[in-house]
Amino acid sequence: MDSSAQPLSPEPERAVARASGARRKPRQGKGRDAGDNALMFQPLPRWVNAGDHRVAGSSSRSKTAVGGITGHDAISAGAALFALDQIIRAEPPFLGAWRMRIALQAAVSASRLLRARADEAELRDTLHLTRDGDEPGPAGRAHLLLRRLAHNPVRLALAQLEALGALSKGDGVAELLALLREDIALAEWLGWHRPLPLHLMAAYDPAIRGDAEGRRIRVGAPGWEQIRHAVAARAAIAAHQMAVTLAGRAEKLIAAAETLRTRDGEAGLALILGDDCVAPWRMAGGEARAASTGMGSDRAARRFCESLHAKGALRLLTPRPTFRLYGL
Repeated sequence: MDSSAQPLSPEPERAVARASGARRKPRQGKGRDAGDNALMFQPLPRWVNAGDHRVAGSSSRSKTAVGGITGHDAISAGAALFALDQIIRAEPPFLGAWRMRIALQAAVSASRLLRARADEAELRDTLHLTRDGDEPGPAGRAHLLLRRLAHNPVRLALAQLEALGALSKGDGVAELLALLREDIALAEWLGWHRPLPLHLMAAYDPAIRGDAEGRRIRVGAPGWEQIRHAVAARAAIAAHQMAVTLAGRAEKLIAAAETLRTRDGEAGLALILGDDCVAPWRMAGGEARAASTGMGSDRAARRFCESLHAKGALRLLTPRPTFRLYGL
């Protein structure tokens, strides 16, 4: 298994085209691009979030049991997944960043299942600081494989699961694979070209309780059918909220990039919009240069990111003065 920590650049050519198109489109309404459906990037209606997603079968006036499954959870899941489907099919400029950020949050859940307990900052550091041939650890390997899962077509997903299964043995790995099979089945059913690790991302959502003792109910275990819609609903709601947030940040970033006179600025913008975060020194070489979408030099990439950060359009995701990671 390849353990290279080189970050992916999801479809760089298409990301460049989407970012460039977003910069050229005339604006309508309150600052939205004309090609975007503004409704896609509005918060979901309150009724979608109304359920408290307690233990299936517990008493709640706001719920109606339908065939043993909580009716409100099923409706919420359907509504939220429909909203996600619209976003995916619209292919907004920040789609790559959104996918990779979902993979990052899913990797946090995976690390807990694998008893590694890595947070987002640790996973980002491992991804960008681990050199070829170095051992990133179980959580780091899971993050890399989840990024590939979210990047590759559904037809390749089973091979990714085999690679995840090779991480180690135990109940944690078994549950991790079971949750991802749910995600792959969901993507196939919805006709998505690439899966999203939504069920895994929501595995530890505090709004979803397990059995009466507070233990999580595993996929396929007694009680799973009663909570699976609640899990899907919470995951889709969280992913949609993330998309709404990233849409606003991406719009601000694109507008700020228009004010910079930077050679290869469109390439740099596409790299930022295509990933969870970027390291300036990697924007100028490696995969980016091989794909002809990188910036001309480390210095140019660093100044580009620093300028966007100074304008408040790009977040600094690490406190270190020497090794910096930037992202939406």
